[in-house]
Amino acid sequence: MKKIILTVVCSTFLSIIVFGQTQFNKPDSSSYSHGFKVRSSSYKSAKSYIVPLALTAYGLVALENDGLRSLNMSTKNEIVEDHPSFKTSVDNYLQFSPAFATFALKSSGLKGEHNGLQSVRLYITSSILMAGSVFLLKNATQVVRPDGTSHSSFPSGHTATAFSGAEFMHQEFKHSNPILSYTGYLAAGATGVLRMYNNKHYLSDVITGAGIGILTTKLAYWLDSKLFKPYKSKLNVQQN
Repeated sequence: MKKIILTVVCSTFLSIIVFGQTQFNKPDSSSYSHGFKVRSSSYKSAKSYIVPLALTAYGLVALENDGLRSLNMSTKNEIVEDHPSFKTSVDNYLQFSPAFATFALKSSGLKGEHNGLQSVRLYITSSILMAGSVFLLKNATQVVRPDGTSHSSFPSGHTATAFSGAEFMHQEFKHSNPILSYTGYLAAGATGVLRMYNNKHYLSDVITGAGIGILTTKLAYWLDSKLFKPYKSKLNVQQN
């Protein structure tokens, strides 16, 4: 029964993110200007921030909520009980896979929302926002890791990095290849689960890391749209 509960918790975590992103990031409307198609974007919609804000809030509430802290401990204890010697470094590399895949696919010719230099600028901006948020929260909360090695458990930086890359992938390919654009969340979700299996983070650390990763990437895109010219692509009006 405990294994079933653990599976349900992890599956629900990933399902909420993917389903929520699908529902609140519907295909965007488009406007036209001088023979060009200017795509409005989901990061400009208030609804698109509901999921990442909810995920981030969950972890903040869990810092003081007895019920959620109990869930953290029961999840951690179940993992340790079933896999006492589990250890892997895969998560150290998997966290970067969504962003790496995005750049690799764009380099191979797959069309994205921005050109190479713009994509680099967006990724750097989102990474700075994400890393800064994680750093501030880790230092402010000083939560002890499940394995007792340090006071930097909350939130999960690996998970934040992975979901930041996954959201970056989604934003770049959501029009040219919608299904592909969501695959980064699978690698990001796996990163979060592995952080728990490595006994480095509690469930709420991972959930908040996911929220921060998605949120800061959306903010990076929003800031970029305010500071630089909007993306434009050639349009054949008759085909639309």
